[in-house]
Amino acid sequence: MSSPFPPAPPGVPPDEARLHAFVDGQLPPDEQAAVREQLRADPAAAVRVAQWQAHRQTLRGLARDWPLDETPPDLSGIVMRAAAAQRWRRLLPQALAAGLLLSLGLAGGYQWGRHDAGGMAWPALAAGRSASVPEFAAQAGVAYAVYSGEKRHPVEVSAAEQAHLVQWLSKRLGRPLTVPVLTDRGYALLGGRLLPGDAAQGGSPRAQFMYENADGDRLTLYVAVFKPGAAPAATEFRLLQQYGRTTLYWVDGDFGYALSAQPSIELQPLAQRVHEQLAG
Repeated sequence: MSSPFPPAPPGVPPDEARLHAFVDGQLPPDEQAAVREQLRADPAAAVRVAQWQAHRQTLRGLARDWPLDETPPDLSGIVMRAAAAQRWRRLLPQALAAGLLLSLGLAGGYQWGRHDAGGMAWPALAAGRSASVPEFAAQAGVAYAVYSGEKRHPVEVSAAEQAHLVQWLSKRLGRPLTVPVLTDRGYALLGGRLLPGDAAQGGSPRAQFMYENADGDRLTLYVAVFKPGAAPAATEFRLLQQYGRTTLYWVDGDFGYALSAQPSIELQPLAQRVHEQLAG
């Protein structure tokens, strides 16, 4: 691909025109890669690019159908840390919830849990959510939106290593975890990943398990472990619909659980099956 932008000299930050070309995919592959590396070293520019991408996708109306498998490598941790430091909280909840940071590689975050989740927190997800909805439930919907469409890396550890997956996530969350079996409901376990928790919980990590049926429909089980005295009040199943996704969540003791899927998936019987196994 030819480009009107000559390569930037080493050590010189990309100018605004080059950043816009990066967002639009107008740079040759080597230049795209070079700008991506520069963004890793320039958090403020990374956040600015994320903001432009959010505007671009909003205008095009592509928030639901962004091709997750074509995203560049991960820049999400840099963007989120910088945005939190700069108090750009209004942008990020909306961008995350709609998957609008995916062009910066949030879908490539399969390395994120393994390396960064223990020290990173989701920004508060106040936008578009009732104050009565627990933070973890909103985060579960966001995590589903980000990873459910991933083709290359939908999970961090596959079901083929289930024993390792359970041991690893149990250690990171600090409590023994159980992976519900949903094959009798037509869903097989794909695997799972570690995710960051919310700031109010000090960034305590969360677990996400992903399942898929024969039609390729996916659902995720998001698990939060709360610090003593910090868990939301125990609840029966509660329904949360946001950004074109449905989440059924409940709180049991120090655990919060949330099943997320597309609205066409009937979550009630699946949640019932999960609850039976976890309670048993």
